[in-house]
Amino acid sequence: MGTATVLSLVLVLAGVSQAANILFMSGVPSPSHYIWLRPLMYEMGRRGHNVTVLSADIEKQPPANVTYIHLENFYSTMYNTSMRQKLNFFDMANESPAKMLKLFDEFGLNLCEAAIKSEGLHFLLGYPTDFKFDLFLSDFMIGPCVPAIIMHRFKGVPYIPTTPYNAPSTAATVLGAYAYSGLVPNHVFDAPESMSFMQRVKNFYYDLYEMILHDTLMHPEADRIVRKLYPDAPPSNSFYKNVRLSLANINPIIQYKEPLMPNMIPVGGLQILPPKGLPEDLRNVVEGAKNGFILFSLGSNARSDLLGPERIRNILTAMERLPQYQFLWKFESDESKLPMAVPKNVFIRAWMPQNDLLAHPNVKLFITHSGLLSTQEAIWHGVPIIGFPVFADQFRNINYCVEAGIGKRLSIQHFQADELVQAVREVLGSDRYSARMKRISRLFRDQKETPLERAVWWCEWVLRNPDADLLQSRAMYMSWYQKYSYDVLTFYLAVILALVALAWKLLSIVKHSLLASSTKSKVE
Repeated sequence: MGTATVLSLVLVLAGVSQAANILFMSGVPSPSHYIWLRPLMYEMGRRGHNVTVLSADIEKQPPANVTYIHLENFYSTMYNTSMRQKLNFFDMANESPAKMLKLFDEFGLNLCEAAIKSEGLHFLLGYPTDFKFDLFLSDFMIGPCVPAIIMHRFKGVPYIPTTPYNAPSTAATVLGAYAYSGLVPNHVFDAPESMSFMQRVKNFYYDLYEMILHDTLMHPEADRIVRKLYPDAPPSNSFYKNVRLSLANINPIIQYKEPLMPNMIPVGGLQILPPKGLPEDLRNVVEGAKNGFILFSLGSNARSDLLGPERIRNILTAMERLPQYQFLWKFESDESKLPMAVPKNVFIRAWMPQNDLLAHPNVKLFITHSGLLSTQEAIWHGVPIIGFPVFADQFRNINYCVEAGIGKRLSIQHFQADELVQAVREVLGSDRYSARMKRISRLFRDQKETPLERAVWWCEWVLRNPDADLLQSRAMYMSWYQKYSYDVLTFYLAVILALVALAWKLLSIVKHSLLASSTKSKVE
């Protein structure tokens, strides 16, 4: 190897390894959103970068190079205010998609109001004026308001929006991406991938309504809140020009297929890490299960202890009628609050190491709320599922699993103990579900690098090329009606209507002239 080549290689490696100041914001007060992004935070710190995490969730003992700033009032805003009444998760399945879309925007705006009162955010904004972040990553689902505040304060910082939520088209609007209304159901619309005509009619409306809602509610209100802190701030959507790429929790093997922009990087399963050993109490339970165990968890938002006495009784009754299986139920309250005695084959715990349990060879089935992270982990480890979707993208997640033949769907609103027993017996009574799940699991795992390695590489690509905007689409600078050519269609419609009106007018004139001539002839 020549001297020049060696020198070039050293310079490249030096540029890559140079420590950067990276700001992560995990502002959605939902543990799953934080859990998904945490491996990337820690890996960037492990690689020598100075990582600052502005988050509603914090760690008491963070690893080296990772510093937390607490958004201390985000969970209280979500659960101790009027939003609590709107976030009754088990009732959300009954809400219309239009109402859910508006709730998402209101949710982000409420959090932004909380942010400008947060000691954590003000601590960050109080950094020395010459302090520079080299990269900013945040959860897209918090909306544009808080990122706009941060990017106005730290001007010019390259931005990578991320999200664990299963809504690629919506999340990629900052990239200029399209919503394919005829192809993919809106993220809050409970419809299969192969939609009927009327479902496509509804889906078109929901996609259009969401775009209009952003323009008429979210962005104007975000501008108003941002200008409480910075009166001279530009519109909240102006920071889109700083977007270099987006990290999305998607993988086409296990989700609906959507056309993506070239700078939307699929890192589906980012949170899935090698399993750790189980705590002693859990290890004893699962290893003592002669016919295997079934894990039951409704995730981090829809708590099992809020299901209500009737649904809890139905679940326990179903478990009791399946004594051959050991059940592990993530139940967040004390057993004394249960409406009936816990069956002998049921082990209850307020927290379960979900990924580690799904990786255990003795697991047979996963009963889940169908959150995307839970669904991905089940598929990664090859565990069939029974889904109780509660709200939002959980419907599309379980619909995919049902269509793929790797899971069953039940209603969290109306299920009975008999239905749950029958579903368990169907899934475990033959090899059909397990065989299909293992095949999809193999395809999901067959990647040239891990999702985490891919995410790290692209983050460092932006650090190496902070001014590179060559991946940006021109569509990100267009309004939604220009991007979808609605203005052109309106023009054509106006021309057609004008021609029809003109033709009608000419016909009327000709008809009137003929009638007049006929009348004159008769008189003569």
